[in-house]
This record gives sequence, C-alpha cells and structure tokens, in this order.
Amino acid sequence: MLLLTVFFSGDVLAEEQPLTKTVEAIGTGRLYAQNIAGAKNRAISDGLVAAMEKVLSDFLPVESLVQNFQLLNETFYEHTDQFVQNYRVLTEAMSGNAYRVIVQATISVDQVQTQLAAAGIVLGKKAMPRIMFFIAEQNPAGSLTKCWWKEDADIDKNASEIAMARAMRDAGLLIVDPGDIIQYIKYEDIRLKVDPDQLEAIDLGARFHADIVIVGKATVDMASNIMGAQIKSFKGTVAVSAYRTDTGEEIASTTQTAIAVNADAITGGRDALSSAGALAGDKLSSQIINAWRPEIKKLIMVEIIVEGTDHLANFVVFRNVLTDIPGVNNIQLREMKADEAIIGVNFRGGTKELADELMLKNYESFGINIYEISQNSLHIALVPDRDL
Repeated sequence: MLLLTVFFSGDVLAEEQPLTKTVEAIGTGRLYAQNIAGAKNRAISDGLVAAMEKVLSDFLPVESLVQNFQLLNETFYEHTDQFVQNYRVLTEAMSGNAYRVIVQATISVDQVQTQLAAAGIVLGKKAMPRIMFFIAEQNPAGSLTKCWWKEDADIDKNASEIAMARAMRDAGLLIVDPGDIIQYIKYEDIRLKVDPDQLEAIDLGARFHADIVIVGKATVDMASNIMGAQIKSFKGTVAVSAYRTDTGEEIASTTQTAIAVNADAITGGRDALSSAGALAGDKLSSQIINAWRPEIKKLIMVEIIVEGTDHLANFVVFRNVLTDIPGVNNIQLREMKADEAIIGVNFRGGTKELADELMLKNYESFGINIYEISQNSLHIALVPDRDL
C-alpha cells in the first residue's frame, strides 16, 4: 500500500490520484461480560469485512466469489487494514447482546486490483505482466560481467536484480526467473552482449513470452565518507528502463542510488547494490502497474442467443470453443429451445471483442453468422457447411 501511495502522490504523475471507493456497511459484535468497548470493536471489524466484500463484488461475479472464497478470506477479509485507507462510525446501537454499527470505509481500489491480479483472479486475459530482467551488474573487480545470459556469469550473485525482483513480486508483478528457462536454451543462441541494448532484450524477452523487459546497469563506487581506518562507504547506482515486448514502447524508467557502510568492499558493494535495486523495484513497480492499467478489462455479462442448435453436435462444439476464449470466465445455459439456445457469458472485455474472437475460430463442420451485436448481447446462427 505504501508503494502505491508514494507513487501516486509523487511528482511524476501528480495529477493522477489513486483510485478509491467509499462504501457503507453494517457490522455486528457480540457483547461479552458487559464489555461494550470490545463489542464495538468487533462490530467495526465485522463492518469493515462487509465493506471489503462490497468492493470485491464490483470486480467479481458471485460464482468467482464462491470459487475463490478461501483465497479471498485469507487475502482480504483477514487483512482489511491493508486495503481500508480510513473509516468512521456513522451510527451505533445495542440490541440485546448484539452491538451494531454502520461504518463508512474508504478502500483502495488500486490495492484491491493489484492483489486480485497477483492471485490471477481479476485481469483474466491480461494478467499482471510477466517481467524479465536484463541487468548487467558490476562485479568487485569493476567490470560489468554479472549477467544471467552469459555462460560464465554467476546468476546467483546479482544483488541488485534479486532485490528488484523481490520488490516487484511484493507489488504483485510476475517475474520470469532465468533459472527456470535457461535449461531450455543454449547460451550460444542468445548472442547478447554483456551490456545489451533494448532491442536485443525485447527480442529475447518476447521469445520467452515476457510482456516487459527491464534493461539497465548496476554499478558501485567508493563513497567519500569513512570512519577510522577500516570502515568505508559505498554508493550503489541502478539505472533501468522497462519496455513492452509487443510494441517496444518504454513504459517506465528510474535511476536509484543507495549508500552502504562496511569494512569489506565486496560486502559493502553488494549491500549498496541491493538497497539501490530495492528502491528501483519499488519505483518501477508503480510505474508499470499504472501503465498496465488500461489492459485491465471490466468483466461484463454477455447474453448470446444461438440459433441452429437442432444440430446438437455443432452446438456442443460452439460451446467448447467459447469456453476456451481468453477472458471468458463462466458460461451458463439459460434456456434451450428446439432450435435456439440462450447462453450467459462472463467476459472480460466488450461484446465486439468477443465477437471478433469468435470470428477467428475454426468450427470445422459449420460456420457462424454473427448478425447482431449490441452492448450486452450477440445474436449468432450456426450454419452447416452445406449452407455456406
């Protein structure tokens, strides 16, 4: 939450305020041993959980709330303090042993979306982006040789990248671990310089289905401060930029520095690089999440009226194809007539987008005719090949 708060209040995007939602909810707390204060606190906690549920209902259909209830309980309902920015009690009353309150809570929509996306629940077709690092880090000898894409490189000792990845995972972003993919490629096939440019990194990142590549350098220098004959200070600097692999667009960049103090140059240098990497990870995360926000598609209910279902086998094929379309979360058969069926579909996107996806599919023994598209419905006829 601190990450998003710092970013949205910063100078880079000062005009864009964090998204919040204010809701009212009733909470109930049982009275034990005449402890009214304890009952009120329990009622407030219950009300905040109810407020959290209202916000989650804006993003998820009932089926998803039920299906993911355990995860939602552990992530949101047990930790409302991580999402509720502030609240106030509007009114309160006693009824027997029940203490009830109405709370008004302001909840961070940004944080809710981030956590849902990290769990793979909200974003559907476009989950949080997969991120791949191409950071050349200075070794103790002073050259840029620590990089995972060279066979003689020591991947486990890139301090800045480790810290950056940790910060970005904490923000809900997905990190491609080179250790998971290096077994599938040959080093000679990579052909990257120790210090690659963004085009080379984008090309390789796309080959491994990364959505974003982070390219840059991490260097360390002696700082001017010393303490006695042994203790020295070290300045770590991380300069990185993030690029989309589909468009090549730069969507984030930052340069961060940090100071570490140690008698040992290697340990001090690593500590400085690690601290600078963590700062860079925080800064990049907020920029990337904001840039990726347009990819988040709202979940809508689309009613599909399908004609030509007297050929039941064709209808079964159509339903199977529909189920496999990215962004389709749930399919319900609402009505089945002699030659027509009505299907309800939860889809993350718009009806035109769903129609376009259906048009690109191969149905083998039949085709489809989408003859009407409205805001929340499609009219489709299944047409046997002989009639095309």
